[in-house]
Amino acid sequence: MLQTLETKLNELLVTKAPFQLPDNWRKWLGNYAWVFALIGLVLGVFSVLILLPVLGFGTAVGALAGAGGYVFFAWISFFILLAYTVLLGVAMPKLKRKEKSGWDLIFYSNVFFLAYDVFNWLRFMSFGSFFGLVWNILWAVVGLYFIFQIRGQFTGKAVKAAKVVSAKPAPKKK
Repeated sequence: MLQTLETKLNELLVTKAPFQLPDNWRKWLGNYAWVFALIGLVLGVFSVLILLPVLGFGTAVGALAGAGGYVFFAWISFFILLAYTVLLGVAMPKLKRKEKSGWDLIFYSNVFFLAYDVFNWLRFMSFGSFFGLVWNILWAVVGLYFIFQIRGQFTGKAVKAAKVVSAKPAPKKK
């Protein structure tokens, strides 16, 4: 199912896209995708470390106040953030080696977060959460556009060329 979605999104966001990123931008973004994953990983770790004690305290207060449903959903959100952070950590070295599996992990995490946003909207079903959903869909499309624009850096000829260049031995110093 995700393979079909990937193929369709590649068609929409690359083949039929009205604007293509220049090749040098694609190459630069592909070469430094692992750095962006590292930044996301660091921010995710800090978020997890900050949210864990806050959620612990919030759980105790929420249980006393009878807000168990909100507490439960807060913990689901926390574990989703934790899973996203772990995915970034696993994807980072693969992105640095230009492996397609690293790109796949970033793609899957974005699709998963979009599904989570829809779930969040269905859970609260309010005017504010609807605009939050619309905003998140807009940013997801922008993120997916960039992810698919650099997809070629992790598949096919670009990967083989990068591996050939990196396999050349360094010249000896005299």
